[in-house]
Amino acid sequence: MKTYPNLMSSLKVGRLTLKNRLSVAPAGMRFVMYLDKGEYSFNMTDYLCERARGGFGLITLGAIPSDMTVDVKNPHEDAVSPLYAPKHFKQAAATMLDRVHAYGTKVFIQLSTGHGRMRTEKVPSPLPYLYDPSITLPSLSREEIKEKIAQEIECAKFVKGCGFDGVEVHAMHWGYLLDQFAQPFTNHRTDEYGGDLDGRLLVCKKIVEGIKRECGADFPVSIRMGLKWWMEAFNKPSLFGEKEVGRTVEDAVEMAKKLESYGYDMLNCNSGTYDSFYYACPPYYQPYGYNVELARQVKAAIHIPIFLAGKMDDPDVAEEAVASGAVDGVALARGSIADPAFAKKLEMGCPEKIHPCISCQNCIASLFAIGSVQCSVNPNTMQEFSYQLTPAGEKKKIMVVGAGVAGMEAARAAKLRGHDVEIYEATGTIGGHLNEAGSHPFKTGIHKLNLWYRQELKRLGVPIHLNSPVTADFVKNSGVDSVILAVGSYHFIPKFVKGYDHKKAALCYDVLMGERSVGGNVVVVGGGLTGSELAYDLARYQGKKVTLVEALPDILSSGPAVPQPVDMMLRDLLAYYKVEIKTGNKIVAVNDTGAIIEDNDGVQTTVPADDVVFCIGLKPNHSMREELMYSGIEVFEVGDGKQVGNIRTAVADAYEIARRI
Repeated sequence: MKTYPNLMSSLKVGRLTLKNRLSVAPAGMRFVMYLDKGEYSFNMTDYLCERARGGFGLITLGAIPSDMTVDVKNPHEDAVSPLYAPKHFKQAAATMLDRVHAYGTKVFIQLSTGHGRMRTEKVPSPLPYLYDPSITLPSLSREEIKEKIAQEIECAKFVKGCGFDGVEVHAMHWGYLLDQFAQPFTNHRTDEYGGDLDGRLLVCKKIVEGIKRECGADFPVSIRMGLKWWMEAFNKPSLFGEKEVGRTVEDAVEMAKKLESYGYDMLNCNSGTYDSFYYACPPYYQPYGYNVELARQVKAAIHIPIFLAGKMDDPDVAEEAVASGAVDGVALARGSIADPAFAKKLEMGCPEKIHPCISCQNCIASLFAIGSVQCSVNPNTMQEFSYQLTPAGEKKKIMVVGAGVAGMEAARAAKLRGHDVEIYEATGTIGGHLNEAGSHPFKTGIHKLNLWYRQELKRLGVPIHLNSPVTADFVKNSGVDSVILAVGSYHFIPKFVKGYDHKKAALCYDVLMGERSVGGNVVVVGGGLTGSELAYDLARYQGKKVTLVEALPDILSSGPAVPQPVDMMLRDLLAYYKVEIKTGNKIVAVNDTGAIIEDNDGVQTTVPADDVVFCIGLKPNHSMREELMYSGIEVFEVGDGKQVGNIRTAVADAYEIARRI
């Protein structure tokens, strides 16, 4: 049994004791968090209770405005201040806190002074609007700043009366308003709120002093703080931080010392801004614990606790960070979404049972798109009790055809409900496309997910028949009540390409799985996510000279939408590792020289290459659905065999079918 004595030890934040060093990081979820008057929804209460039941010592709720000047005419559009309808908020908060506190979990609420240039709000000094730099946002007046400070203090006093265990000031991170005040790059004021560091931090100082005055010196106040901006300019990240125009870690050290002296009880840290979003919301290209060494430098300069976010969901990385004194605790957003029982499984000595986050960033993409989080691996996120698995009313004999991610999820969920389930897989291994996707050195989360499914199916005792292709007649004669077709999809080389069978032509699957080696000069055909990531892999980890060819006007524009942090970082990585990108060009032929491509004007170019690797998408395998009609067997289709998608769509479909079968 593996133990985590440092993560599981208690911690003092001021005079408040946390039962362990694991916290749920704040995450805004406006359309599921709040009802009409800004009170917590039933879904949100259930979401929080599930993480409390899952063992976390602290939950910090995502940013809620304290500023009553925020447009409250349309509360459906966004969160509103707890002071907007205080009686409604207090009643809902009391109900939520009673339930969460039953598990010994403490709750901080994050109170926001504003977003500044991330929205069309006023800013410390005239600044470009993030999403349209041609728009210059106006400055806050001294009176407006004072009003924001007063409302933050008033709101903190109110939420203390609601029963919250502490507040977190939002936020001197991600480039939000207080972050804009803190840096000379974004604060050019000449009054008391600008100038030297004390002036630029004066808003933070007045907020904490006012909260302590109104709520008492023992009431914990945390602040969300960025350790580094990773920015080269507005709307331009610095991939490796070598051209920083914003916050350096040296700046962060000095700021942390000031914040401690002002009276803050805790720092809740990460890094990045919206301009460098792949540091703020790290995709799988970022290593686990990428902020640890930054935090270590800050921690060495102060005495108050530091919690750290940023791919800290590897238990061994988190334990070592605390054990080495780099941090006092870890904050998990995506890790707690993927598995609300993350902390409980460590407490039980069962880290292998943690449902792994794959760092795909679909959670942030769905939050921005629809205002609610959708997790690729945990379909009942934000609907924990209304969408959970329940025992089947009638036990059925179920055959699952295909052991890719959709088939494995369908079998797992159906078995948990009490059905008799068996899997039939045509190949010699399970996992489907998780196998090749997880072969990248940077996609360890997907590899972990593949291993987790294998382990869970074994634990549940689901029989898996390998090298067992299934026919319609076999299904009809099997005696099953239901069949779930999860037949998956396959990579292909189009036969209209002259030389499709040339010795230089290769399938991406064969290259990814190590079944085909490639030379030093490679053309990758297909600039979707699969092809772009293969190009990056070959260039960075294998030292190849790579040309990426895409028929569409831009890469990463085909297939399911690519989340912004993934898209943003992958483009920068391809540029840094000198992958030559030829968009608006289709493959015409493969020959002894390499690849012949043709642009939209019909002009053909020969690109010399040792190998030409095709990553032009997937085609569904034959599903047998029509052949099984009128057989008396209940038939469902899930995953790529129905429609080519991604891990989220496959898992979501499989869970839905298995939940109701």
